[in-house]
Amino acid sequence: MSGATPAATWRRRLSELGRGAGKPHPPLFAPLLYSVAAQIEALAPAALITDPTKLTKGLGELRRALGTTAITTAAPAAMEAEALGATVDRSAWPARIRAAAPADVTAVADFDGLWSRSPALDAALETTRRLHAASADDVLIAMLTGPRRLCTELFGAGGDVAAADALEFAGRALAALADQFVRAGAAAIALLDDRCADGAFEYWDDALGTIGNVARFHRVPALLVVAADGTAGDWPAGLVPCPDAAGVADLAPRACGLALAPDPGAWTGLRVADHVRIVLTAGEVAPDTPVATLRDAVEQAQGSTT
Repeated sequence: MSGATPAATWRRRLSELGRGAGKPHPPLFAPLLYSVAAQIEALAPAALITDPTKLTKGLGELRRALGTTAITTAAPAAMEAEALGATVDRSAWPARIRAAAPADVTAVADFDGLWSRSPALDAALETTRRLHAASADDVLIAMLTGPRRLCTELFGAGGDVAAADALEFAGRALAALADQFVRAGAAAIALLDDRCADGAFEYWDDALGTIGNVARFHRVPALLVVAADGTAGDWPAGLVPCPDAAGVADLAPRACGLALAPDPGAWTGLRVADHVRIVLTAGEVAPDTPVATLRDAVEQAQGSTT
């Protein structure tokens, strides 16, 4: 799948995917491996993801151990919500929201000074810069929390998280953050989100479109993974859809991604359609997954589509 294809070629292919161009090719294998890199440094996930030096080393060594090309330098782990004022608990993994953001957070217009308020997000951006500067052999992907999920984290599940103003704010915030990651060296932006119901689809589409506009400006793809996809509902325009296997069949022949389950055991016997350009996971691979197990799963997955 990823194989020996040069990283420069993958970056070109990803750019073409974002523009709806390019020819069929074996897809890039880019599972969401983030906190699992804590095993490399023998740390708890929370200690790894807030330390850019250890995160850079851990992710780089994990990539080399697995023989992959892609490195995910950010994961949906409440980083964005923390930077925007929510209180986050990382005493266990995955991180949990303990308190919502202030109600007036939607009045924020300038995000540049906010990202460093989250040690985890600050470390993710710095890690992206360091890995980009250190090696031309890596393809860096930042997976961010999608706007619907971010609204839930910011305002609580009981709030009107699908309201137009909430989603509009989330779209602006994530667009500004996507810009930072691309400038740091990311070759693609991926978003993990929950699907909005029909009544709020237009607001969700607009929020995602704001992020997609930033990606197109930088000539990188904006990839959308919907958790628990089930292939129900339309896909917002302007982003590269990454559904599950059933959804991939429905999208043919449109170039798209494929979102696998984050359990490496589900990657066995993988068969990928010709119009799939990238394979991700619909969530983070568990941090306690043995590296040896991951290595075997990655080898099988990459070998099945070359």
